[in-house]
Amino acid sequence: MWKIIFQNLWNRRKKNGWIFAELIIVTMILWVLVDVSAVYLYNRSLPLGYDADRLCMVSFRTYPDHDPLYQEEYDTDNAKAESMELIMQKVRNYRGVENATYVFTPWQHIGSTGNQTYNFKTGDIAVDSVLNQIDVLRFHANTNFFETYGMETIEGSPSPEELSKLDFSWKDVVITADVARRCFGDEKDAIGKKMYFVNWNKDTIWCPVRAVLKDVHYQSYRPTYSLVFRPQEKPDSYDYCKVMVRVDDDVDVNDFIDGFDVFMNKELSVGNYYAERVELLVDVNKSNEKKYSSTNYMTLLLTIFFLINICLGVVGTFWFQTRSRVEEIGVLRTFGATRWDIRAMLLGEGFVLSSLAVLAGCMLYLQIALHTSFLGTSLGMFYDKGLNLIDNWILHFDQHFMLISMLCYAIITITVLVGIYLPARSISNVNPIDALRDE
Repeated sequence: MWKIIFQNLWNRRKKNGWIFAELIIVTMILWVLVDVSAVYLYNRSLPLGYDADRLCMVSFRTYPDHDPLYQEEYDTDNAKAESMELIMQKVRNYRGVENATYVFTPWQHIGSTGNQTYNFKTGDIAVDSVLNQIDVLRFHANTNFFETYGMETIEGSPSPEELSKLDFSWKDVVITADVARRCFGDEKDAIGKKMYFVNWNKDTIWCPVRAVLKDVHYQSYRPTYSLVFRPQEKPDSYDYCKVMVRVDDDVDVNDFIDGFDVFMNKELSVGNYYAERVELLVDVNKSNEKKYSSTNYMTLLLTIFFLINICLGVVGTFWFQTRSRVEEIGVLRTFGATRWDIRAMLLGEGFVLSSLAVLAGCMLYLQIALHTSFLGTSLGMFYDKGLNLIDNWILHFDQHFMLISMLCYAIITITVLVGIYLPARSISNVNPIDALRDE
């Protein structure tokens, strides 16, 4: 059978040559689109590592000095701190609130679009201790930060409830499991040990590890980063503040938003602070995602559109190619070929042709991607390892290339076989006398 298949492909090499070239081009285009879409969808599928579904973010502003409601006596840091404490008490006492914590800068909430970065080391030459650009998120100690966000700690680490009661110094850190593995070899070994970074003044700051969290994927549309949480003694600026609220499990979050909106307009104006709005954190994250992942989203839509056109084009090409071989099939039938022999032969030709075309297309794309930055944007080798992404298949070139290539191979091969099987089933049932009448 295989000898006949290869002989048929060679005898029809002129017609098959155009189809072969078409499939190579299709493979290369498909590789780019599938690569970006697969990485995007994989990142979206990763667990967040915190419970965002019942979180609401309350935003506050301060009255400017030219506003009639501005009060000069409340414009000191102490007065602002007292005002925020009173606001926090009111928020926590509101029905349906399970926990609440401060957010003192625009980018510090989990899911935010900005971050600070530090270069941490462990001082242990036995391990690869250099970690470039670890994302550092601040938290306000003793405000139930980890409880409010619904994070979890590893076994043997202080729990989120215990962290809320700890006295943190400004040097202390809470790290994610990935940081612990990279720095100390094992998650449990990190607790009680120290990491250090060098600040702008060239001072070495040693940071005791107080707890280890399970990995946190704080931006759903991006890869998961290694994270370090550092306590913040006081706000960077009292002119900006948000409060993150966790809603009780037995309260409908949408009803809570409606009721809280009325409450904050009446009750949450203290000193020069006034409540601006309350919104679900999942909605905030979706809004951020639209801003920063529009290219990936458009690529995903383009991939779907391209796949539909590939299916139609390739199926159509092989449909007409197969239908044009009625006389040839009639001859084979007169020599005793069965219906299943005919279908197997035609499907085998399509399988071989598509396999060789995909192999050639992937290899050709690989050469282009290795020598240019345009086509290899999401290929594993083009990720900056300095960003300290949590290790997965995306970062390993061999795994990445093979997985995306296999996806392209599966898509094209299935499409080709469908395009062949439908007409092959019809012409394999043809009466040999009818097929050869014109001859």
